Amino acid sequence: MNDWKLILKVVLGSALLLGVAIWGLSKMASPESAQKVDEKILLEGARFVKENGETKVTVVNFSDMQCPSCKAADLETRELFNMPGVKIVTRLFPLPPSLHRYALISAKAVETARMMGKGWEMMTILYDKQAEWSAVDKPESSFAEYAKSLGLDTKLFLEKLVSKEVAENVQIDANLAASLQLPGTPTYFIDGEQVGAPFVMDKVKEILAKSK
Repeated sequence: MNDWKLILKVVLGSALLLGVAIWGLSKMASPESAQKVDEKILLEGARFVKENGETKVTVVNFSDMQCPSCKAADLETRELFNMPGVKIVTRLFPLPPSLHRYALISAKAVETARMMGKGWEMMTILYDKQAEWSAVDKPESSFAEYAKSLGLDTKLFLEKLVSKEVAENVQIDANLAASLQLPGTPTYFIDGEQVGAPFVMDKVKEILAKSK
């Protein structure tokens, strides 16, 4: 009898927790709870910017190169890069090493490649090969190989990777994310309004359709 009572308590407790979680997610997804930020703040100091003709909608993404959810979101939103009227902006938001131990160095790798003219390309490689470099002891070697595949000077790449300038540039984005009190990655803003990653493509297409 006591066993049945214990099972019942566990079931009811689990149901309650599930209900709270669903309520929380619904609040996060509701327009009333979406954070709205002045677009000028989101764009100030941005270095990863890609425009496709006259801008009709601006998408800003705060991302961590070692974040699996960021990789999934990137795969879903790559179509944006070829959509006329869409401005794409990525801000580097490396999470703490307790969550992703190579978040900071991978952000620096992307920033280093950007300074050498291949930032977006390096970002794509790091997402595509995320499982590979996340599993090694010294990802710098992997990053150097990726840089070489992009035609970059590996010696110069490794020198810049540990430079003060690269560290400061990454910190600019991290400071912005902290000031906005972002809960994690990926975090998307469309025309200054926070939008959940699964809804980015639909929202962009809706705005573009209305702008015709």
